[in-house]
Amino acid sequence: MKLTGKSLLSTLVLAMATMLAGAVLSVLPLSPPVSLPGTSPSFPSMLLGSFVLVVGVVPIASGLGGRFTTRWLALGLMLFVATGVNTVIELSIFGTEGGNGYLLVFYFLCFVATTAALAMQYGSQQPAPQLPHLKTGQWLWRIAVAWLSFPVIYFVFGLCVAPFVLPIYQAGVAGLIVPPLDVIMRTQVLRSLLFLGASLPVILLWTGSRRRLILALGWAHTAMVGLYGLSQASFMPPVLRVLHSLEITADSFVYVLILVYLFFPRERIGAASTVLGTTVSSTPSAA
Repeated sequence: MKLTGKSLLSTLVLAMATMLAGAVLSVLPLSPPVSLPGTSPSFPSMLLGSFVLVVGVVPIASGLGGRFTTRWLALGLMLFVATGVNTVIELSIFGTEGGNGYLLVFYFLCFVATTAALAMQYGSQQPAPQLPHLKTGQWLWRIAVAWLSFPVIYFVFGLCVAPFVLPIYQAGVAGLIVPPLDVIMRTQVLRSLLFLGASLPVILLWTGSRRRLILALGWAHTAMVGLYGLSQASFMPPVLRVLHSLEITADSFVYVLILVYLFFPRERIGAASTVLGTTVSSTPSAA
């Protein structure tokens, strides 16, 4: 099956899982978010968001080595944390909808099937790489730098768009609010740990080059953290959607650049590109 057909099939799986998750949750004793009138995504918007998310994850899924179960778990953790848990955290400080437990179960149900479809259809022909040979101290300082880097990146790019988006939040459009700065920064420290935990497995399973990893994981973060939700948020003012999309794209690629240089050592570049004297590609095994 060609790449386009695989992407469309995975999009269909995500769309069906989204509808089934809603049906399952309707019979569970969980309170859904209290949405303002006109803020629920339409069916076409949901399909668009599903396609955007799948296209965002396909490049990173295509370069992962290892068995199906390993790749499925890595992709599932990445999507659930970077999209599901992150969305719940963001809504809890910038919105008033509630329904956090409902949303966590919803995203879990959506992404279990979706990442299974992605792991079945995409993957590198190469086995999972060995873990980097780093001493405990080397792991610790890398983790510390990665943890502290995201809040700084978030703050820098947030300042660039703040003059344009803050008036919209302060006006309470679509139920948005502006929390205190200390709450925002404490939240980014938590999000940084979550993003690091969600990204490390796919970095460690990556079989391609550093440059391809930066592009693939940067695009995945852009789609998971920003474009998936923003493409469905037709109730938001266009300027807010565009500026947040640009902001999230910029901080995603800068953050991923730091992660890759910290956790993808140079010795792995040679191992990923040369096996028995031949060049190895991380293209999907059945593309």
